[in-house]
Amino acid sequence: MSACPTCGRPVDSLRAPAVGVRDGVVVGFCSKECAAALDSKPIPAPPAEKLQPTKTIKRPRTEPPHPPPKTPPKGVPITLPPTTESGPVIEVIRETTRPSKKREDDSAIQIADTGTVDDYVAPEGRGKAWLIGILIVVVVGGIAGAAYFLGAFGGRDAKSEPAPVQKPVVAPPPAPDAPPAVTGAVAVDKAKAVLAKNLKSDSPRVQRVAASALARTGDGDAIGQLVTQLAKETSDIAKLEIAYALARGGDKRGSDALVAALQAPRRDVRLEAARRLALLGDKRGVPVLTEYLDVSQLRLGAAEQLAYLADPAGLKALDAVRADPKATHDEQARATIALGIAGRRDVIPALEKLLTEKGNDAFAAAALADLHDAAARPLLEAELKRPTRRAEAARALRRLDPSLDPGPLLPPLLAALESAKDTEQVEAAEAVLLLAGPATWATHP
Repeated sequence: MSACPTCGRPVDSLRAPAVGVRDGVVVGFCSKECAAALDSKPIPAPPAEKLQPTKTIKRPRTEPPHPPPKTPPKGVPITLPPTTESGPVIEVIRETTRPSKKREDDSAIQIADTGTVDDYVAPEGRGKAWLIGILIVVVVGGIAGAAYFLGAFGGRDAKSEPAPVQKPVVAPPPAPDAPPAVTGAVAVDKAKAVLAKNLKSDSPRVQRVAASALARTGDGDAIGQLVTQLAKETSDIAKLEIAYALARGGDKRGSDALVAALQAPRRDVRLEAARRLALLGDKRGVPVLTEYLDVSQLRLGAAEQLAYLADPAGLKALDAVRADPKATHDEQARATIALGIAGRRDVIPALEKLLTEKGNDAFAAAALADLHDAAARPLLEAELKRPTRRAEAARALRRLDPSLDPGPLLPPLLAALESAKDTEQVEAAEAVLLLAGPATWATHP
């Protein structure tokens, strides 16, 4: 006989209407009501010394882990309903904290004699592995993202904007063919056109200069305009300038006017007429020039004009000036230049020295050109850049080399044909005629 755990009545354990487990021992109840009343109260845990060792059920690792039970509200015990079957009452209480010590077997389910079943908890080793795997994935993903951002895999470059969409390459249009090099004949035609335009200038002086330059070619319009100007001109010296241009262009009316002026009452007119005839190589003015060789003030000037004709009396007078200790350096330089124009090659060294003297350099170069001395070329080419010296320099260059290739010298002159200054246009046009036209156009100054 034993006492009912609920009411204390004596109960025969073998014939008890209800049984239960208490402190690990099967006990009998006097009635089902006492058993139910006792079941509604939590059974206190027995003392530690009465607990039996934990029974462990091992499962092979190949089995999938049991899914964790649904989480009940914290602190609320889960009590299994009573059954009609006899057996131990099992109370399941959820642990609020994870055990601090590692379990003997990660996959074991512990059943204590206290009648509680521990919640299934994911093994610590497997949980840590899962956490480490997550961390590895995050780190690797971060590194890959950074590499992509830096452009390692063709992604966005952190230092530059995404490459713009390339536009289709359109082949550039073919470059136009370079204009053909201007030949001497084309340059001459352009120069003639510029001079013809200036024949109609509003300035009588520009008309005269343009007509004089164009008359070198024998142009009928230029010569006709010079004839008209000669008839209208009232100045005797100006008339001689027009007459000279006509004569140089091959018009006999010009030379006739110069010869007639040799009988003029004025000495300066007679000397100018004789000088112009000497420039043309006409000896009809020699008597007038020789007459003034005895006049000290006019001797050097008369001798310089006679040098164009290589007149012996004029050359003698020039030698005397060079040897005269009383003659100035400028007078001796003039005599030396005149002898070079006369064709005297013995004065070439003295002329080459004069190339370095300002004021005498251009005249010395012209004299050396008549002697075909190449030392004059650099200075003459430089003179082509001076608007007021272009015509004289071009003539000297052509005298230096009648077969000169004018191509390299033409570009600046052709550019000057477009100048806004009409006089500069005329000077450049005449220089083109002298360089690129027939050599006979450069025979006379």
